[in-house]
Amino acid sequence: MEENEKPGLLEAPRRLGATFLTILHNRLELLVVELQQERIRILEAVLFVAVIATLGFFTLASVATAVIILTWNKFGVDGLFVVGGLALAGTLLVCWRLWVRLKNWAFLPGTLNELKKDLECLDNK
Repeated sequence: MEENEKPGLLEAPRRLGATFLTILHNRLELLVVELQQERIRILEAVLFVAVIATLGFFTLASVATAVIILTWNKFGVDGLFVVGGLALAGTLLVCWRLWVRLKNWAFLPGTLNELKKDLECLDNK
């Protein structure tokens, strides 16, 4: 070190850099944890959709066959149109419910909130 240089001259930038790296490290750890959580949530959603589709298909095939036979015998073609309309209404209801769930899906909420807080703190100083 030169004689003209004060020993604490480089200490402040060094501490600032260390603080910055610590904050960056914490944010990256939070991002990794949230990405793992998102991966699990997506996998669960895909599995639920697969199970719903499979069980729904078998259930609908069985029930639809029974209902069609009974409706045809009792009400004829008009009854089949009513059954088809009810099936369409049920399908639209389930699609709407899935749409609402996907629309309200928050992606990386913790990371985004922490970054917003960091920006607010920097703006206030």
